[in-house]
Amino acid sequence: MSSVPTVDISGALAGDPGGMEAAARAVDDACVASGFFVAMGHGVPSALVDETMDTARQFFRLPYEEKQKVAPPDFEDYRGFLGLDTTSLAATLGDDETPPDLCESFNVGRFDDLEIRARAYVPGAEATFCPNRWPDEPSGLRPLFERYYAVMERLCMQMLPIFARALDLPDKWFEDKVRDHTALLLFNWYPPVAGATRPGQLRRGAHTDYGAFTIVAAEQIPGLQIRANGDWADVPMVPGGFVVNLGDLMARWTNDRWVSTLHRVVIPDGGDRGRDRMSVPFFFQPSYRAVIETIPTTITSERPARYEPVVSGEWIAAKSASMLEDDQDS
Repeated sequence: MSSVPTVDISGALAGDPGGMEAAARAVDDACVASGFFVAMGHGVPSALVDETMDTARQFFRLPYEEKQKVAPPDFEDYRGFLGLDTTSLAATLGDDETPPDLCESFNVGRFDDLEIRARAYVPGAEATFCPNRWPDEPSGLRPLFERYYAVMERLCMQMLPIFARALDLPDKWFEDKVRDHTALLLFNWYPPVAGATRPGQLRRGAHTDYGAFTIVAAEQIPGLQIRANGDWADVPMVPGGFVVNLGDLMARWTNDRWVSTLHRVVIPDGGDRGRDRMSVPFFFQPSYRAVIETIPTTITSERPARYEPVVSGEWIAAKSASMLEDDQDS
């Protein structure tokens, strides 16, 4: 049996009490077991997902010099384009020996909106609140990516009551913690692998996510794996489904009742090795100032509170900084 079940959330999103209860129980089971599930019935048009991925691929296939025009200017700023040899997700867990990931990425935040930025801004946290860098080509990229961000933002907000119900909390329990959320939309492009790679090099090194939860759209090409029962297991590819996984902050919030699971993207075998691959994760993260304290319903006599409170934005900023390869040290 797969460690990553499929959960139909359509009834919950439609406001059906029975559908909500069924989805909450299924989500709870998945989050206890592995912190991963595949969401179906999410209502996001497949045409929008396909168009977004196609446009992202057009950007990544531009000459490197063109992509570099929207690369961040310094080490602590990560909006825009990040090329090969610039990130190592394994480093976020202290593995400094793993080679850089075989991945290019493009990062989009929500703080082009000056009103939202002014309300949410925290002095000294410029990397979190910096504006986006938009390329001139392909034409139409910015409005499409902004539309996709808005759609994913809405879906995350719709899923919060499911998570709350699964934890025996009021449906609106998360609302004030995410009002000024710092969600990040990331486009990952894994180029074809034609020759030899460095020992231990992966498309994405083994890591856990940092925030509350992540919703991922990915092409039907193998590679994503989770650490389950001591072994690496493939995450099933379900057409039309979004892979949802929990991050470190949700594990802390829930006193490790729910888990943030180690995962990676390996280079596939055979003909898939020579194919490029797109994935589009949306990292849903609480407000920068949100204090992540143990949720009372997860504390029991057998499981007392395990973690001291942390400030969401400070935690995520520290983890994000450790991901970036310092060119001076490479």
